[in-house]
Amino acid sequence: MTLTTKILSRINSVLDFFYTRPIFSIVLIYLSIRLFSFLTYHHPLFNQMIAALCVISFGYLCFKNLKLGWILLMGELILDGAGHFFELQNLLLRTWFLGIFCLFWIIQKLQNKIPWPRLSRPIMINLVILGFVIVWSAINGLLHDHATTNIIQDTLLFCFLFLIFPALEYYKDTQKPFILLIKAWIIGSSLFSSVTFFIYSSGLGFLPDTYYHWFRNIAAGKITDLGNNFFRVVAPEHVFIVPIILILVACLIHDAKNKKLWGLLICSLFILVINFSRIYFLGLAAGLLLLAIKNPLKQWLKVSTVTIIAMLIIFSSTYFLASRGTSFGLEVVGLRATGTTQLSSDPSGAIRLKILPDALRQIKEHPWFGSGFGATINYPDPVTKNNVTRTQFDWGYLEMLAELGIVGTFVFFCFFFTVIYSLAKRVYSKKDAVDNPLFQGLLAGALSLFVITITTPALFHGFGILYIVVMITVPYSLDSRRKDPGDRDYE
Repeated sequence: MTLTTKILSRINSVLDFFYTRPIFSIVLIYLSIRLFSFLTYHHPLFNQMIAALCVISFGYLCFKNLKLGWILLMGELILDGAGHFFELQNLLLRTWFLGIFCLFWIIQKLQNKIPWPRLSRPIMINLVILGFVIVWSAINGLLHDHATTNIIQDTLLFCFLFLIFPALEYYKDTQKPFILLIKAWIIGSSLFSSVTFFIYSSGLGFLPDTYYHWFRNIAAGKITDLGNNFFRVVAPEHVFIVPIILILVACLIHDAKNKKLWGLLICSLFILVINFSRIYFLGLAAGLLLLAIKNPLKQWLKVSTVTIIAMLIIFSSTYFLASRGTSFGLEVVGLRATGTTQLSSDPSGAIRLKILPDALRQIKEHPWFGSGFGATINYPDPVTKNNVTRTQFDWGYLEMLAELGIVGTFVFFCFFFTVIYSLAKRVYSKKDAVDNPLFQGLLAGALSLFVITITTPALFHGFGILYIVVMITVPYSLDSRRKDPGDRDYE
């Protein structure tokens, strides 16, 4: 056998390995995105070259096979976190992908006269009204002299809602890739969190170093030292993690012996523990209580108890290892719990208290229609005493009221609760009930996001909007009794 033949044989073996293990391949892509982004952090030209190559390749792929383009767009939205890892001409990679895909999708529909996927009438009516609110909020933001970049970012996040239509069109052929992407995201996120945690817990990194600045500015996350070498690792895409845990729990209530589901649940719980956000735990508790409805009480109690115990074991063992065997972290749990009721004693809580006056002032000034997208909040930092201006209010519902006003907020929740009602009928109605744990998990996840939005814009920013898209799409794709997406039976 010649050297060339041996090399080709090795290459084929590697390709076969990746082909037969798609989750491994996707996890590798997930980690590679972050690695190359970090390596090009101080080399914007190389970063833009990678982005340009991705944009050109995506455009060519959409031209050749729009269905594959949709799968790649799903992959970008799920795997690319906040989306800042690669940018071209100051535009996020996903902005380019969304623009290119939507252009080709609309052209294809017009050329081939393909009818638009149909939604149930109540959801469609509320979506159209919400569309008018989105347009008005963008205009309103301009009228109030908000930064154009902030307005565009907020508008694009709400426009994710209209991905419902291609999602419905391609659901039959992309359901399996979507599930693979979610599984890979769970594994990849747990690895990314553990590596980030290890860098600082082991002493390899020190706050604030280059990695810390990359993590804050590009990954849009936070790394916080809680003492004893234990660090919180928070990323914006972690808002997905509580709904995912609840979906896994719902599935395990019906299939408690599924080892793969337990493995994914352990990875998800690790992400949640390292994130260590109190509101996430509160959202998880609310979702678990909802899962008690219409499930065998014994089985629900068993899986829920094991989930909570596993979470405590993961936290205690991680803290014990990080602290070099000096503590199980129970005192940190106590401090965080105390901070929930005594905000002034907790740094995050103290910031929220400082934000509150300006947030309430903005709502009082424009109560009905808000001040539009791109609103900012001003507050004195409780530590440095310097004035800080930023777009994140740290009060989810107050941010919504400040930007959309009472009218816009009411319209959004009319749409959201219409989606909830449509899905709840599939779970709880005697006439329409479908015994599908995924439906139950989606409902519990929606409740958790509703709770989490108290302190973070979980529901009405990118990842929350995408979750609503999934809530609408999944029942169409999994209900075996459905005849047509626009069937009156579904309404």
